[in-house]
Order: sequence, then C-alpha cells, then structure tokens
Amino acid sequence: MRSVRIGAAAVSLLLSVTACSGDFVETKSEADTTALVQQHADAIAKTIGMPLRSPETGPAPCTGKLGESSSDVYSILGTYNVDVPDGENRQATVDRVRAQWAAQGYTVTDDRRIGTDQAVLTADTEDGFNLDVESTSGSGLAVFVHSPCFTRP
Repeated sequence: MRSVRIGAAAVSLLLSVTACSGDFVETKSEADTTALVQQHADAIAKTIGMPLRSPETGPAPCTGKLGESSSDVYSILGTYNVDVPDGENRQATVDRVRAQWAAQGYTVTDDRRIGTDQAVLTADTEDGFNLDVESTSGSGLAVFVHSPCFTRP
C-alpha cells in the first residue's frame, strides 16, 4: 500500500512540475500567435464585408487544459470593432457570420438574439481559438478573438 501512495505522489509531482514548465502546451511565439488571432479577426471582417476598426491585441495569462500555468504560458486576446453594412441590421450580419462558422465546422457555444437588433455569437474553432461577435452599445459589432494557451519559446 505504501508503494502505491509513493507512486501516486510521484505521478502527481511529475504532473505538477511538467505542467508548470508548459510541456503540455504547444510552443509558439507571441508574434506568431498574434498573427493567428489577426487571421481569425480578418476572416470575420471579410464575412461581414466591412473593415476592422480599433484593433488591440496583447498577451494575457493563461491556464492550459491540464492546469499548466507559469510566466511562459500565455494567450493572446484581440479586440476589434466593425461596422454593419449600410441597410443591414446587426442580427442579419451575425446570421451571416453564424452560417460561415457552421460551414467551417466551428462549434457555436453561445447564440443569442436580444431585442430586434442585438446579438451575441460565440464559437470555438478546430485550432482552439474562441471567437465572439457581439452587438455594441452603438450601431456596430465588437469582435473578440482569444487564442488557446501557448508556451513562449
């Protein structure tokens, strides 16, 4: 019985050490991850048919799927604004984004209509990114792209 406890403790310690070192998280530079975030945002803008405005991207702390966390484990969050095409309401625009995401095999995780012209649409991509399109307090949409966790090289 004692060897089972020691074995379990050793496995637990190994997982803790490995998790903190980021061995279970893919290694990718912040620049490469930011470029992927931008690609997802650009694809959303292309579907909407309008350019992105007020882009902001930057690193954020991240805890990996197996609990990995350290100063080297990060994610990138991109935030953007985009106008709705003239003559179109925001729900129609979000409907087009939803159809595109479905065609790409993304998993929709939140899909709400609020009133007659507001919406929230969130999806997870096959490469682990989280995409979010939401009505703003004005007449446009906010776009959020959140990367999965990566370890800095």
